[in-house]
Amino acid sequence: MEIKKKKLAYALVVGASFAVISAFPSNYDYNPCYEITENNLAYARYSLGYVYIGDQNFLNSIDAKENDILVLDEREENLNVKIINSYLVEDANVRNEILCIIQEYEKEYPTAWERSLESMRTEWAVHNFFYNMHMRKTSTVDVDFENNEEKLYKGKVLAKYFK
Repeated sequence: MEIKKKKLAYALVVGASFAVISAFPSNYDYNPCYEITENNLAYARYSLGYVYIGDQNFLNSIDAKENDILVLDEREENLNVKIINSYLVEDANVRNEILCIIQEYEKEYPTAWERSLESMRTEWAVHNFFYNMHMRKTSTVDVDFENNEEKLYKGKVLAKYFK
């Protein structure tokens, strides 16, 4: 019963926050700092480490360091890109660097997968919010950017709240 009260309180806080935050502009300037690597297993370097992008076999072969990011590329099979342990990245600017890298990867290796930068920013923030609230932790530990979720996370009110 106590858990239900907690969840109801969170829902009320989130709902009230949506109403207040929707009055503010959603513009936010991002200045990503990353570079696409050459002659390296990592696809790119971001401000804190490397970003590795590939299938599950490739990611299993990586000896990742603490701040390295592993991105599961399932664009061909499921129109999905998944950032493993995404909850660890709390800084919005760092998340933006990683998202820009994913978009660069899509430009270099195009598929039918298509997600906007803004919707991915919002979805990642939403996943982290719920993970930190200890809600749905098994499904929010990673963030997966499926094509069919573009419309859900592109909403302006949601984006303003999670900026």
